[in-house]
Amino acid sequence: MKRISLDRFLACREEFDRAVLATPEIATFCSQTPWQRAAIDNLASGETAGERLIIEEEGNWLLFAERQGTGVFYPWESSWMFGSSLIGNPEATVDLLFRVAEEGFRGKVGFCLGGVRKSGAHFAALERRKSSCHHWQEFPGTDCMLIDLSQGYEAWLARRSKKFRKTMRQLRVPDGSEIVDASDAPVPDLMQRILAIQQQTYKWREGTDIFLSEEYRLFYAQLMTDLQERNQLRVLFVTESDRDVAFQLGGLYEKGYRGLQMSYVDEAKSWGLGNWLQLENLKRSATEGRSEYDLGMHSPYKERWADRQEDYLVLFVVL
Repeated sequence: MKRISLDRFLACREEFDRAVLATPEIATFCSQTPWQRAAIDNLASGETAGERLIIEEEGNWLLFAERQGTGVFYPWESSWMFGSSLIGNPEATVDLLFRVAEEGFRGKVGFCLGGVRKSGAHFAALERRKSSCHHWQEFPGTDCMLIDLSQGYEAWLARRSKKFRKTMRQLRVPDGSEIVDASDAPVPDLMQRILAIQQQTYKWREGTDIFLSEEYRLFYAQLMTDLQERNQLRVLFVTESDRDVAFQLGGLYEKGYRGLQMSYVDEAKSWGLGNWLQLENLKRSATEGRSEYDLGMHSPYKERWADRQEDYLVLFVVL
């Protein structure tokens, strides 16, 4: 096994991201380096002040960060814990984790594991070693809602309820409204336009908007910059009379699209702009040959759109 520095890891990030694409039953987009790096750089201040643990062996990877010198290692992204810290063959990565604990620490060491599918191969491999753990604890994770586009947009739409299809057919947006793809615009300009929309929403007034937090603004700005450099950023705006009234922000990966944020100004609530944006993005994704459309964490409205819900766990183990 090789212990890798952060600089070396960033230099071979393409190799890591290819391993992510080949890893079964994980949240692919959130396990790749744009998401992971933006999280460790911006969302872990004061929490993961200890060492970063990056291990590679024969294409299998471990990615952790120590929390405040406690000897407990967390995923790089521990806000939602979407991403997996075990990348590669499930049996091999679990074996690597146990060997790192035994050879590298020679004593009890804790690992918090996010992005673990309850029905997945990584969980099964971990559970087979459960008797070797000093401590094992399971917590509910952040679930994801997914749309299957493998047979195209029309096939997805045909699977929706009659009421849903009728609602979509009856969408009426104001004359003069259009959807504009601004994915190539400078990220500072994109952030300014997104914030201008957010500031006209009820979440902003209530103080619950995620963009009110500086660390999350920095997280998304870095993530967008990274994705844009890789030609994987998609930002759509709805403009009405030359004014931005809605946006959808997301990222692309090999087989799919991952939604990140979507919002519209309060006065546009009755216009159906969210539905319009989602439908347009689905059509574009299907046309591009993307087979998976990840809506992100569970929300009741997403149940009408999604084909399945993927359930994740957070495991805390002491080895």
